[in-house]
Amino acid sequence: MMALEAQIGRGTPLGRMSEADEIAKAALYLASDDAANVTATEIVVDGGTTGAPYGAPIYAAGRA
Repeated sequence: MMALEAQIGRGTPLGRMSEADEIAKAALYLASDDAANVTATEIVVDGGTTGAPYGAPIYAAGRA
């Protein structure tokens, strides 16, 4: 399992998989009063994978 996590982590700009508590913190924020004015949006907690304009470094290297 650790090898799979390392492989997936290399595919993210952050360089690692998200931890469960990082996902939980995003959910708790949305459930809190601090997010009372947050509407019609998505909060993506993926280590920057979807925000990488040319894909994650592991995939971009293969295109060069």
